[in-house]
Parts: sequence; structure tokens; C-alpha cells
Amino acid sequence: MSIPPTYQRLTAEALEQHEQIHFYLDQIIVSLGQLTDDLDDAEPMRRLAAQLQGFRERLQEHHEAEEQGGLFLATLEVLPESRQELRRLRQQHHRMIEILEMARIHAQFGEPSEAPGLRQDLEHFLELMREHERAEEALLSKAVEREKQFPGI
Repeated sequence: MSIPPTYQRLTAEALEQHEQIHFYLDQIIVSLGQLTDDLDDAEPMRRLAAQLQGFRERLQEHHEAEEQGGLFLATLEVLPESRQELRRLRQQHHRMIEILEMARIHAQFGEPSEAPGLRQDLEHFLELMREHERAEEALLSKAVEREKQFPGI
């Protein structure tokens, strides 16, 4: 038997969105490289603020799709033992959006002298985001494998 088409579609869409998120993270890392210790112009920070705004909006849509679009619920049906992990991931979603908004505000209104601190904080945060996305991807992979082993769970 095969994976149900609905779950298969949800999983494929989520993994595609994860690829887009990793792309956004890569682009933000490039922008952070422009926030040097000797920055004397706020323009790179303002561009970063716009980038963070777009990313935050995209990430919020992604989180809604996971939480309300049925992916987390479908994963829970296939992996009932993942309840705590899914709860932890869901709680991280809200916090990620808040942190991105705070970073956007800092980049939008901060002074060039604040760039190194902002860069350092965001580099650390973006790595945590990558870890979060990897955890979701691992959970999805595990659910897909379980569904292949035990179709119709």
C-alpha cells in the first residue's frame, strides 16, 4: 500500500517550504556579513530589516500551514508518541516570530554601531531556527517511514 495522497501532499508541501526557509536563512546570513564592526552607514541594517519582515511573513504562513493546515495533526495520527515533540515545536513557532520582529525593529531603527551585536545575536538565532527546521524534517521523515510500514494507521 502507499502513503495516503493527502498526507503525501501535505508532507511534500511542507518539505518544499522548508527548502524555501533554508534559502531565506542563507540570504539573511549573506546580509549579516555586511554588518561589519566598522559599519558607518545604516543602509545595510535597513535592508536587513526589510528582509526580516518578508521572512517573518513567510515563516508565519508556513507555521500556520503546519499547525492549522493539518500537517501536525496528520503527523500525530501516524506518530502518536510525537505529541510532546509537536507541542515543543509549536511553542517555538510563536517565539521565533517574536524574535524576528524584535530583530527587524532593531535593524530598522538601530544605529550602525549596534550592527555587530545584532549580527551576532541573529547568527545564533538563525542556527537555532535551522535546528528547529531539521527537527521538523526528521519528524516528517519518521512519519512517512511509519506510514510506509503500516499504511492506514
